[in-house]
Parts: sequence; structure tokens; C-alpha cells
Amino acid sequence: MSLCAYVTGRERRLAVPLMGSVGARMAGQELAACLRDPRTHLAALTAVAEAFSPDVLFPIMDLTLEAEALGLPVAFTADAAPSVAEHPVSTLHDLSGLAPPDPLYAGRLPLMLEVAAGMRGIAPALTGAYVIGPLTLAAELAGAEEFAIKIITEPDFVYEMLAFSLAAIEGYAGMLAARADVVVILEPTAVMLSPDHFSRFANPALNDLAGTVRGAGAYPVLHVCGDTTPLLARMADSGADGLSLDSQVDLGEAAARTGPDLVLMGNIDPVGVMLEMDAGGVRETCDRLLGEMETIPNFVLASGCDLPADTPRENIAAFMESAGV
Repeated sequence: MSLCAYVTGRERRLAVPLMGSVGARMAGQELAACLRDPRTHLAALTAVAEAFSPDVLFPIMDLTLEAEALGLPVAFTADAAPSVAEHPVSTLHDLSGLAPPDPLYAGRLPLMLEVAAGMRGIAPALTGAYVIGPLTLAAELAGAEEFAIKIITEPDFVYEMLAFSLAAIEGYAGMLAARADVVVILEPTAVMLSPDHFSRFANPALNDLAGTVRGAGAYPVLHVCGDTTPLLARMADSGADGLSLDSQVDLGEAAARTGPDLVLMGNIDPVGVMLEMDAGGVRETCDRLLGEMETIPNFVLASGCDLPADTPRENIAAFMESAGV
């Protein structure tokens, strides 16, 4: 069954708040502890699964896993997302010193594989997982600003970086996909690309990665942060079965640009709505979006990105109630 068939075949709208960090707070655990210990991470996910019954349960988002597995140092703080501390690749010679990691042994990749497997026992419905996109991993290796410049000045270097990044990700992505139902490819760096550059640089590797995920048994979904309106048609050609869209995107326009066979997830603002409004405001916002998307059966109500840890629980409850959960 395709992801679109799964979504359109439900009796109500699916509701998918991305709330791994909220789970850490509910379980009384520091975010850093959850990202280093599978049992602590699963305790956090159990807390949100039992409290809210999301239609897809996702783990805590972490964009440093794959870079760390390649040997890059990662800076942790107790309750903020970790960050890559160094960006060592400025030449192809630098790149030649790296090798794709073994997901069963490198860094924290095996810990996240354990989390993905453990989620099967606690998720109310489908389970989700995250993997970094090739473009974003390449930018982590080279530094985002330097990489952006090289897209213009050294395209051959960029192609080599993307080929390596894809090779570094694919093994882990396939293992995640064997343990999860949905794998979201996190490609935030792609928002800086023009539509032509997205097709030229991002899409070939994304199509390969989406094929790996699908071949291992999961649905690939692409997430690019920010206002991706100019990129929507190109994102629809990424090979993904769905797009996770941020709050700046008009979802009605997105549906018109991408067609009925691609699932659209989004796009309630995680800060301006979910964190800062009261429950009544959240319910009104969700109801309004559901009304606007009433004739779009391939739509899933979701947060535009990961919810802040301090998101009020009553706001998440209002989000779920709006979808009839």
C-alpha cells in the first residue's frame, strides 16, 4: 500500500505532532541524556505516546548523528539540540580521509537503531524515524557558508561531496527503514537553493536515498525547513512519498503544485501557535487549517517542525482533538 493510499483510507485526518523533545520534558529527562541512551529516549517517547496517541510517533530530532559517526565533534547541552562543532572538509583531499560509517558500530547510530526497534512496542499506530539528507550532511562536513559558495564556484566539489554523503547515509537509512514505517529525510540546507540548483544538486541523491528507504520497507518523506514555496515542484520530484512542510508554506498552494498522489504533512507553527498560544487558539488554528484542506484527502495535520520541549500539554491535546483523536 502506498503512503497516499494509507492516508486517504483512514476514517479521519491523521494527526502527527512532532514532539520527541516534549516527551523528554514529560519524562523528567534532559534532552542530551535521551540522545545518548536508548532506554531514556524510549521512556520519553512512551510518555507522549500514552498521553496523546499520535498517528505516527517520531523520536527526538537530531541532525548531528551522521556527522558524529564520521568523526566530527558534537557539542551537547542539557536541553538544546546538539550541534556539529567543526567542519573539517574544504578540499577533496580532506574528503578522501573519511569513509562511510558502519551503522552497527559508529557513534550513536546503533543507539538510534535500538530506539527505532523499541518504538514498535510503544507506538499507537505507525512509527517514524529521521535521517539527515545528503546536502545537509555535506554542509555539515564543509560548513554551511563555505558549501553554499562552492555550489556556485566549485560544482564538481559539491557533486563529490554529495556522492560521499549519500554513501555515508544509505546504510543507516536502510537499517532505520527496516525498523520504522516512515523515514523523514531532513534536508534543511536545501532551502537556500534555487529551483534549478535543487534539481541539479539535491534531487539525484534524494531520489537514491528515497529508493533505499522504500526498498527497505518504509515510506520516505522529505522535510525542508522554511518557506519552500519556490521549491515545491522540485521537491515533488525528489522520489519521496510525502512532503513535510514548514509553517511559512501555504498548504493549499502546495497541494495545487504537487498533485493528489503526494502526501502533504504540516504545517502548524511549533512556536507561534503550539508554544505561545493557549489551547483555544491552537484549536482554532488547527480547525481553520483543516477547513482549508477539507477537499485535499492526501493531507496530514502535523506540526511544521519539532515542538519545543516547553510546549503546553493542553495545546498538544487541543491539536489532537481538532483531528478527532
